[in-house]
Amino acid sequence: MKILSNEYLSNLPSGSKVASGGPAHFSHAFSDFLNENGHEWIGIIHQGNDGEKTNTIKKAGIMGKDFYIFSYPHTHRHAFMSSKKKLDPREWFAPQIESLRRLIRRAKPDMLFLNGYSVFAWKLLEAARLEGLPIVIQHAGIAQVEFEQYKDLYTRAARMAVLQMEQDIVEAATKQVFLNEFSRDAFCERVAKVPEHQAVVIPLPYQEIFATHASTKKSAGSEIVIGCVARWDRIKNHQAILRLALEAKKQGLDWHFRSVTKIPETKVHIRFKNSYRKEIEVVAPMSTQDLIKFYKSVDLLVLPSNFDVSPTVVMEAALQYRPTLISKNVGWVSEYRASGIEDWIMDFSDEKKLVQRLHTLLQKPFPLKFRNMVLLKHDPKKVFGMYVKLFSSVV
Repeated sequence: MKILSNEYLSNLPSGSKVASGGPAHFSHAFSDFLNENGHEWIGIIHQGNDGEKTNTIKKAGIMGKDFYIFSYPHTHRHAFMSSKKKLDPREWFAPQIESLRRLIRRAKPDMLFLNGYSVFAWKLLEAARLEGLPIVIQHAGIAQVEFEQYKDLYTRAARMAVLQMEQDIVEAATKQVFLNEFSRDAFCERVAKVPEHQAVVIPLPYQEIFATHASTKKSAGSEIVIGCVARWDRIKNHQAILRLALEAKKQGLDWHFRSVTKIPETKVHIRFKNSYRKEIEVVAPMSTQDLIKFYKSVDLLVLPSNFDVSPTVVMEAALQYRPTLISKNVGWVSEYRASGIEDWIMDFSDEKKLVQRLHTLLQKPFPLKFRNMVLLKHDPKKVFGMYVKLFSSVV
């Protein structure tokens, strides 16, 4: 099979950037697996430009993989997202969709695999639909939720247009992959009902290095270290982490907070950013090897997300024998309950109760049943094999 998919700059053969986020790591590992099993990968990376032209050019190619750059005027997308009048995306993005259609006709893929949804992913979806390609999409999140978090940055017309574009998935997709039942049910409730024949649940795979380089020992220090790994995004609820750190300080606890994130160097919410930096040790996003060292340096992690489909940090940390206290809005809740660790699910709105819960959890043994479940259910070869079987059924 020849699979076309949205890709990331960090996955270019010459890429030196650290991949940020699960979708980029997934693409890299999955495309390697496909190559090893005789399939071809066509990755397309989108980039805004300062000009007025749209084009798609080949950027790189290695054995079994080709990478293209889809370049378009970023002002064109900005105008769409700031319009006070609801625009027809098929008309507005017609030149870009046509450019992607030309790529499809030239590269001749057997199918489109969308690794997550975005405005760019919708353009690919529409191009593939018009070219009659089978389409499989993996839901790494829900755009409706993301745009609701940032509704002050976009016009109502733009948000309504994006929601309609996300609803287009149901009509265009051949199969829709959800990472868990939580994700599927949330999409059906917030976006659109998914026909039973379309919906497939396939869990996220872990990166094997986290399983093979595991240790129960803490790297150094006797103080309690509470960690977090989350991009700087409203949906990740960094406010709750700051409130927790301030409450621990108020109670005179010898707890140290360490957060892997990148705070934008802007004046937006500057007081919050400054307080966060003061109370929490901020660590820049890092390589996988360094992330393993980070996990070994903490006692446990917290993930207070307002909404999160299936954050990889939870299973990465578990494979390193580090448990994560999650909010009730994180997609791992069903697997936590199945593993009998409901006490690791918490409402993050009350920092005093959070401190009490953490006191209790710090005295408990690591939940091995959950780690064993991750090793079995999220094994990458098993997961990728499920995708290949699914792809074969639609081509």
